[in-house]
Amino acid sequence: MVSQQSNPDYVGKPFKSVMVVAVTSDEMVRRTYEDRMVALFGQRGLKGIPAYSLLGKRGKVEEAELRDAIARSGAEGVLVTRVTRVDRMEGYASGATITAGYGYGWGGFYGYYNGVWETATTAPQKVNGPTWTLSETRLFDAKNGALAWAGVVDTRETDNLGAALTGYVGMIFDAMVRDRVL
Repeated sequence: MVSQQSNPDYVGKPFKSVMVVAVTSDEMVRRTYEDRMVALFGQRGLKGIPAYSLLGKRGKVEEAELRDAIARSGAEGVLVTRVTRVDRMEGYASGATITAGYGYGWGGFYGYYNGVWETATTAPQKVNGPTWTLSETRLFDAKNGALAWAGVVDTRETDNLGAALTGYVGMIFDAMVRDRVL
């Protein structure tokens, strides 16, 4: 968690039901995030509503559709998560000439001389490092649109997306609980 901030007007007045919205064009990521966050709400005795269950549409929806879905859900709050930046670390390893040996043992000048000509050359190579993702989550009051809580998370790429997403969802949820908006 890079930063988090709660609106003092909402501290100690936790939302009991929240619509969860993942802003992404990847439908699988969207549904997985929304479902995991909703499950966590349920484990804590709160009502979570995945946005996809009411919107049923991929991608961006019009404001009127979103307002209608929020009203139909009866949610007190709306939690919106989006990726704001992705950085991939990459660079180049310079090419090199590698001498195979320093000559043939103690064979004298000519053995040494012939050996140093045994070389290999490597071309410069692109090297890809890890990816960092900066994401933002905001919790809004569904009735008046006021911002109740905001958090920014910086994550590093991992091979185990399921575990990373579970940890991410837990971190966001726990931060909102600590800030007493849930």
